[in-house]
Amino acid sequence: MHCAVEALLKHMVALRFRVGPDRLAFLESAKADADIHSCRVEHHAHLELPRTYDEFLARVGPHTRRNLRAYRRKSELAGNEFCPDQPFTDFCAAARGLFPKETYATGELHLQRGLAMIEAMPSRLLIGLRRANGEWISLAGGWYVGDRAILNMQLNDRRCGRDSVSLVLRSYLIEALIKRGFRELIFWAKTAAPLSRYIAHREEFMGYVDAQSHPWRLFRLACVTLTKLAPATFGSWLKWIVPNGRQAPLDRTTESAPEPTEAATPSAPVKA
Repeated sequence: MHCAVEALLKHMVALRFRVGPDRLAFLESAKADADIHSCRVEHHAHLELPRTYDEFLARVGPHTRRNLRAYRRKSELAGNEFCPDQPFTDFCAAARGLFPKETYATGELHLQRGLAMIEAMPSRLLIGLRRANGEWISLAGGWYVGDRAILNMQLNDRRCGRDSVSLVLRSYLIEALIKRGFRELIFWAKTAAPLSRYIAHREEFMGYVDAQSHPWRLFRLACVTLTKLAPATFGSWLKWIVPNGRQAPLDRTTESAPEPTEAATPSAPVKA
């Protein structure tokens, strides 16, 4: 961690690390000519998986349970097929084909980033839902470590909104993971309803490492002012630069790290 901070700061003015509490002390004690600050954040959503799929259905509310069963039955009657595994090259081709029809498509950069993350992992989780004619209507990808599965991307055909293909695919995924002995499903960067009602957030921290250059300090100070005036969405983006709308310490200080607990899966460093 110390070597990484020192090496990266030779080429950039700001580093952002999302780490668990057991790694926080290493980051804050990094011997670098930099301002270091941290704050608690919520990021990944953790869903505990029981021993059987029936037990999972019993844990969710009656409305969610009814929807899981009803939409999945509707999908099966329509002839849709769940594919529990795909070659990575086929998955990439299917994802690029489905992306223009994706419900929340925000830019191809996000798709390329998600695929690159999956490609870099030694284990892969590549699933999909397709029509009887072979057309893909929902895809999801990620990887797994031990008895944890991490889902970092999902694409859903917006024309199938009334069929809740996202929920159908996740129903199949959860059942398949339980059968394989997985005990936790992690949704990268949170998840939406209805499963968001049954998830938990692990203790995580955002570490801010900033070069001690005068221009960069002035820029951060300007961002503090902007966070007080900017709309909520723009203010959220600015938090990558200044934590919680505050300027990071101008002289290097550290906070006491909390007692270690089980850490969430750390992400790669985010570089500014």
